[in-house]
Order: sequence, then structure tokens, then C-alpha cells
Amino acid sequence: MTGFSKFLTFGLTAAMTLSTAHAGAPQCPTRDALERGRSAYVAYPDGSVVALRLLGDGKVQETTRFDDHVGEFRMVSLGGVFIADEVDLSGERVEESSRITTSYPADLAKRLPLRPEQEFTLVAENSFADGTPPEQELVEVRTGDESEIEIAGCRFRAFPVLLTYRWGDDHFTSMMTHLPGLGLSLELARVDPAAEPEPFAPVLFSLERP
Repeated sequence: MTGFSKFLTFGLTAAMTLSTAHAGAPQCPTRDALERGRSAYVAYPDGSVVALRLLGDGKVQETTRFDDHVGEFRMVSLGGVFIADEVDLSGERVEESSRITTSYPADLAKRLPLRPEQEFTLVAENSFADGTPPEQELVEVRTGDESEIEIAGCRFRAFPVLLTYRWGDDHFTSMMTHLPGLGLSLELARVDPAAEPEPFAPVLFSLERP
């Protein structure tokens, strides 16, 4: 089994494993609700909750909160996939010194929104608000076939996205499922070079805040 096939298997398993774990009927996110300014909430087994909100122009704001309020952060992604801005949060206060801004080649716009069965590589540059010198990273992108899957009791058309980030001698890979009807992506697994993929499935995906 290839690395990509392995991630497809792990990712889709993660998407469906806990599809009935949340009691009661979920208020499944819809594009109409998101375009009217509502957020979609994703809850994971570790207690984290991610609020996803459409910003327009294909941008998505993703705010991650934890039960103990430690390590919380906010990101803005392009196409629901490519992180363009990331900053730590202390309650509602933004920790500006932690901000990382990522720039991408202009031709990335021609590849968005992502589609099934794509494969390409690009070079991104990270800029750090704390004065750390800018850093380049190679981003390898692969997408799979579109199908219908169930996520925490909600059914969507989706396709897997595999992102591998490389900088210096380091790299890590993120496995997501992209929901083109919503313009959002949910991370389902992450792996570093020394580990096997460890999938984690949402226990809630809803317009209602958990």
C-alpha cells in the first residue's frame, strides 16, 4: 500500500469511525448558513473545538479552543486548506508577537478551490512577527476521489487531501477531508516521519456550539 493509499484508508476511517458518537441529531452545517455568517463547530476526542467561519474570497477563519484554554490559536486559510495567517490567543486577546504569515505563489489562485485528483508542489514562505528570519517550505499537495462520507452524523460529498510540508531536514504530513459544498476542510490525521498515521475523528460537526 502506498503512503497516499494508506492515508486515504486512515483518513476515511477516521471520518466515519465516530459518526454516531454524538448523541442526538446534529444541526449539520450548510453553505447557506455559513454564507449568512454562522460558524460550523468541529469537536474532537481530545476536547478541542474548532470554529470555522467563511470570510469571503475563499478564505476560512479557524479558531481552536481547548477545555483548559491553554494553547489556543486562530488561523486563516485559503480555500479552507492553505494556512495564510496563524496567531496564538489568550482568551480573546491576540498575541501579535506569535503571528506567522505565509505567502504563496500567485498561481496558487488558479488551483483553488481544490478539486479531486490533483497533484502539485509549491514553495511557500513563512514570516514571523517575533523577528525570526523568514523560512521557506515546500508543500506537496495530493487529492483523491470524491465520494459521500458521514462525519459525526452529517453526510457530505468530500474528497481526501494530503499535504506534506518540508523545511530543512524536517517534514510532517496532514490528512484532511475537503467538503467542496461548504468550502471547508477538516483535519483527520497528522503524522511525523517517525510515526504511523494516527487518525482522529470529529465527535461533533454542527452549527451549534458544543
